[in-house]
Amino acid sequence: MSNPVIEIIDVTKTYESGNKALAEVSLEIPQGAFVTIIGPSGCGKTTLLRLINGMTGFDSGQVTVMGRNLKSWDLVHLRRKIGYVIQQGALFPHLTVRQNIAFVLNISDAKTQTINNRITELANMMGFDERQLNAFPSDLSGGQQQRVGIARALASQPQIVLMDEPFGALDNITRRNLQNEIKGMHQKLGITFVMVTHDLQEAFSLGTHMAIINKGKIEQYDTPVAIQKNPTNIWIKEFIKV
Repeated sequence: MSNPVIEIIDVTKTYESGNKALAEVSLEIPQGAFVTIIGPSGCGKTTLLRLINGMTGFDSGQVTVMGRNLKSWDLVHLRRKIGYVIQQGALFPHLTVRQNIAFVLNISDAKTQTINNRITELANMMGFDERQLNAFPSDLSGGQQQRVGIARALASQPQIVLMDEPFGALDNITRRNLQNEIKGMHQKLGITFVMVTHDLQEAFSLGTHMAIINKGKIEQYDTPVAIQKNPTNIWIKEFIKV
């Protein structure tokens, strides 16, 4: 795999309790991929995701993001270049939808016209009208709040978007609708998405690549089709049948 946008090499992460969250994990993610990360609860999925923007440290190994060693990045600057979406959007309740979407642009000192143009572009993409842009998060449904969280993550036109179980708290219909929208955005924008999920169907349907983790180790990393056709061991074969 040439010129990965994210490269994780032999990374080990041990918590103070002595639990090993990751054990010599290696992963290369090409520009424009949609990587889904799945595995049992407590297997290290979120820890792996949080390595990418420096939210979680590690004991040994190396992480490279957008061609630079993570240790050489100003982490504040890096995080402004990476979108991040979690369950229910984690919106600022005292800010309107418009203000939530513009948050990263405002702290990056973008010009007012640039911010307004980007909000209009994202509002059109997400289907928000003027009334919704001026509403507060408490006025929105769960699916609408999640759309705001996604719009905010895309506001600064990042090369990478990280998503930590973004649809886990939503009902099935809303979840499927948002999955389809995210898939369309990925195909249109060419952004690299890395998403943790507990939903096997979601992992297979969204991912161009899948990383299956168990007990802090990557058991298999390949395309969904390749994993379905050729699981590398019995554990994966049973896991993907769940």
